[in-house]
Amino acid sequence: MERILITGSSGMLGRYLKEQFDNGFDIFSLGRNPGNSFRCDLSAQTPEFGDNHFDTIIHAAGTEDPLLAMALNYEGTRRLTDALHNNPPCNFVYISSYRVYSRDAGENVGEESNLWASDETGRSKALTEKHLSDWAGKSGVNLTIIRPARMFGNGVSGETLSLFNDAVKGYYVHIRDNDARISIVTAFDVARGIRILYHRGGVFNAADGTNPRLIELVEAMTANAGAKKRMTHLPVSWAEWCWRLAFWIPSVRRNLSPQVVEARMKTLTLDGSNFERAAGISYFDTLSVIERTNKDYPYSS
Repeated sequence: MERILITGSSGMLGRYLKEQFDNGFDIFSLGRNPGNSFRCDLSAQTPEFGDNHFDTIIHAAGTEDPLLAMALNYEGTRRLTDALHNNPPCNFVYISSYRVYSRDAGENVGEESNLWASDETGRSKALTEKHLSDWAGKSGVNLTIIRPARMFGNGVSGETLSLFNDAVKGYYVHIRDNDARISIVTAFDVARGIRILYHRGGVFNAADGTNPRLIELVEAMTANAGAKKRMTHLPVSWAEWCWRLAFWIPSVRRNLSPQVVEARMKTLTLDGSNFERAAGISYFDTLSVIERTNKDYPYSS
């Protein structure tokens, strides 16, 4: 059987990847928690693999936290490739992010678009892509880079989980007349596409093409929790005053800071058709999956 190493296997996407590669592969995992085949904190340590050789590595470990992004996403990946110097795999799959593109990139952004990340997380991912491209070229490794849109699935975490919790609790505030659209995709679709494309090589965006408005996404999240709710809408001037008067309140900081408001009013959508076509899959409508109204989606996964 092919030997495959999955980093970040306890994360949302990692769990789906383990399911997809469960049959026909000898799976190993790398992570901080007990129970991993190789226990290591990539943000501070270089892993030790001994004489183990892996045919394929899927590097799904990473963070959205801007304070930790360079340490884990970039430096952690450099430590991983250092550990593979004498025994590189045949295939390497890197889970990058839509954040490598500028928030001003616009609609239907393709893989050939320039990488002008707007935040530290995106910059760390873009630097990691560059490092891996150089390393793979020198090491003779077949490199596949996946740039997923905002992902949803069991075990969702980070910024998306925070948005979900604020929506359900009624803390989310929508800026009136904000019709910004975003791209979304299920972690299940990303994982099953990788199962087919892991030896293909190349760069692929992953997005389902529905591109809902941000307010539609947030209200779908409340439906997932049991009852669809209409969110509070404020004119931008009122939002500014709320921020000035209550900026110390965590929910206000998460939803009404000038940086958050500016980012949420930008449309950024990806063209994920190459991934869909190359993998031979049809994306699920992620919004209906979040609302739990899609009768074909395997919710048990």
